[in-house]
Amino acid sequence: MGVGGGFLMIPVMVYMLRMPLHVVIGTSLFIILFTSIEVTFLQAYTNHSVDFILAVLLLMGSTIGTQVGVAFGKRLKGEHLKLFLAAILLIVAVQMILQLILKPSILLGSN
Repeated sequence: MGVGGGFLMIPVMVYMLRMPLHVVIGTSLFIILFTSIEVTFLQAYTNHSVDFILAVLLLMGSTIGTQVGVAFGKRLKGEHLKLFLAAILLIVAVQMILQLILKPSILLGSN
């Protein structure tokens, strides 16, 4: 699902390992960097399913987004960052539950 970095590792590092949130954010990004590079190259080599133009666009967008996130992160306290992360986790959880419960607008395979 691609949510291991933000939805599993960050809460574990913050609440179980008691790491400061500003350190956790950088550590999570550093770990995900290597995972993303490995998977991108493996998919490109084995399945030829990587669109390099799209990959470059995503890389540029994530680079800009990271710089914006760092600027906001420096201005916020650790407790505010925790609340922001909790709100994002709650929104994603509610969205996933609704997608499981509600009938989709397009049913594939039904005539």
